[in-house]
Amino acid sequence: MLKSCFLPCAVLITCFVLATESRGAVSVVDRPDTLRRNDFYVSNREPLEPNPLLKLPIRAIEPRGWLRKQLELEAAGFTGHLTEISRFLRKEGNAWLEPKKGKHGWEEVPYWLKGYANLAFVLDDEALLRETKVWIEAAIRSRQADGWFGPESNRTRLKGNPDLWPNMIMLFCLQDYYDYTGDRRVIDLLTKYFKHLTTIPDEKFLPGYWDRIRAGDQLYSILWLYNRTGEVWLLDLAHKTHHNAARWDEDVINWHNVNIAQAFGEPATYWMLSKEPSHRQAACRNWQKVRDLYGQVPGGMFGADENARPGRNDPRQAIETCGIVEEMLSDETLVWITGDLRWADRCEDVVFNSLPAALTADLKALRYLTAPNMVLSDRQSKSPGLENGGPMLHMNPHGHRCCQHNWGHGWPYYAQHLWFATPDNALELWVSARRAEPRRIVPGVQTRLAVQRYAVHPRGHADRTPR
Repeated sequence: MLKSCFLPCAVLITCFVLATESRGAVSVVDRPDTLRRNDFYVSNREPLEPNPLLKLPIRAIEPRGWLRKQLELEAAGFTGHLTEISRFLRKEGNAWLEPKKGKHGWEEVPYWLKGYANLAFVLDDEALLRETKVWIEAAIRSRQADGWFGPESNRTRLKGNPDLWPNMIMLFCLQDYYDYTGDRRVIDLLTKYFKHLTTIPDEKFLPGYWDRIRAGDQLYSILWLYNRTGEVWLLDLAHKTHHNAARWDEDVINWHNVNIAQAFGEPATYWMLSKEPSHRQAACRNWQKVRDLYGQVPGGMFGADENARPGRNDPRQAIETCGIVEEMLSDETLVWITGDLRWADRCEDVVFNSLPAALTADLKALRYLTAPNMVLSDRQSKSPGLENGGPMLHMNPHGHRCCQHNWGHGWPYYAQHLWFATPDNALELWVSARRAEPRRIVPGVQTRLAVQRYAVHPRGHADRTPR
């Protein structure tokens, strides 16, 4: 029987401890060897850069203990009941259910479904799964003859050009649904949709602010499909997406906090195709530049309330709840793309120091902005100290529109990224606390520990200062 690994103390290092249970041999490497291809799980196809870690299927991980409690609280909290609260999720006349005539066809539904569906998947909750299926089935049914899917209004939303941003979010929902169910209709839908995107001329491709800035999400989905079908034309679409997207490979090109947290890693996603070292390094450079300028804010994030502003860089500045969960997902993704455990450490800094402060303990309310030095958290405006005026600090399940719908994927995706497979058919646990275990293991597969170790003080307080 495979066992979880625990290391109570040591110094911070970035390495993998590889142990074979039968012999007890231990070796240390910077990252897993990528010369082999995993026999059991989906990994990067050639010509993509081999990935040192592989995300396990959703059903392969079972959250336990305090992590499962967080997920259960989320299901019982406002996210699990948001269809009763949000006008954007009312079924009657909703464009995601009635794509040719409905309203509310922009980001709110897929934002919410991304978290809600993954909450249903990791908990195997029948009620949540039933509600999830209503929206997923509608998305699948919405596919048109030319490959377009989703609200018809998004086809011409941007001065007659397509707004691809809402569909980028729904692609994640569909991919995760496929991961959970194996429903081949998802593969068919994505294939036809991406074929449709190849017909859009460059001057009309990603013409909007949000879709251009966050096109890394579309790039991710294209490569996700390529790894499951091997359709070579998808690589041309991946190049097209990157070259028409905002150029995060050149610099931090936008200072909106969610854009940074969501898109700074786009060059590393493209690196899997380009194999250009500067693209992988660009993600690190972007992250570091933001922290150098605005990272005097404890908790793994940075000061940007709504945007990062020159001179506003101390702990009185805040971050959106959306920015927190998007940073988590970016870090989690960069772990398996690069095998660099610094991203795991950065993710946990955010998970344990910023995310809990953004919501009430019972997860029945959230605030739009959270600041480390928040001595007065009420409904009063704090502008111009904070860029946004209004009740930005108020804990309220009925407001804060984008974060209200988007925050929900934080805990479910975190639960899905605690264990990884490796190219040589082993499993890696990249955190040292018992919060999730693999459910279905192939006989003979080794368990390993991806180490991020800290000196542990009495009473369990960890010293996060490298020694």
